[in-house]
Amino acid sequence: MNVETDQVVERIAALPSVRQAVQTAADLTELWPLTSALHMDNDARYCENLQVRLSRLAAQVMTGETIPMADAEFVYEGADAIPGRPQATVDALNAANDAIEALEGFVSSHDVHELLDAADALDAGWSGATATAVTGAVGGVEDFVAARTETKVESPAWRYAVVIVLLNELMRAATTQLRATLGAAEPTAGGAPEQRVRGLERLALPFFLFINDFTATLQLPQICLTAEQFRGVIAAYATPNGDDDAADAATVLAQALAPIAGAEWRKHREDILWDPKEAKERARKEDERKNKEALAAKFAHIKDDPNKPEVEL
Repeated sequence: MNVETDQVVERIAALPSVRQAVQTAADLTELWPLTSALHMDNDARYCENLQVRLSRLAAQVMTGETIPMADAEFVYEGADAIPGRPQATVDALNAANDAIEALEGFVSSHDVHELLDAADALDAGWSGATATAVTGAVGGVEDFVAARTETKVESPAWRYAVVIVLLNELMRAATTQLRATLGAAEPTAGGAPEQRVRGLERLALPFFLFINDFTATLQLPQICLTAEQFRGVIAAYATPNGDDDAADAATVLAQALAPIAGAEWRKHREDILWDPKEAKERARKEDERKNKEALAAKFAHIKDDPNKPEVEL
């Protein structure tokens, strides 16, 4: 990590899409410390739901199948089998939960071996060289942050950019292994070769779980992707020559993830502030509005008679 890294971080932090996203993060974090019992309960519920969603993402990438949210919830609650569902789906969901739980300690321990354990749980298939490169990348970025001034670290956009730089370094390690395995695959008309995208998805999966724990060390909120969003980010990164230049590849990642992160941080804030009484009242008013509109539409063809006598009420 050197002056060039500083420049890449500053460039990413200045991107309009990044600045827009981190504003939603600031809107979320300004709620802390939570003092309302309702808000604390809502946040706890959000965190549980986040793990379910992340485990579903991971299991879908591992199996290549679409997994209902209800299945992910059932396994999160402790199921070892689901009637009528393939055991491979349940096993993948359990493996994903094991990986997520293995990573939770990183916030306090900063032990990169937890990432390696998560990769094993997800059967990511990392080579020894990839594991070594991953270990070096995490340590290098943590040293980079520690050496920066407090003024820089206090900027949410700067911290988000650091997360992107780390993710890019991790992705480069995965890409190196993939190239050694596949060789120089030719791009399709739509961008990256399908085989390359699929291979990179599996190798990179642990990174997209890990960055949530890394962001926590920088006091940034967590993010979540759907399987479709994850594939889109991987495909964007895997476009021809996209990973040959560190700065360009990091920018691709930053721009692909920024709207996803912003939407997740907005959802987190809305989930915390959700009030069932207010929601019920809004729903009642919305039903009344729709009923009035439907009634007006039903009798819209009936015109008032200008000659009819007025009726005193």
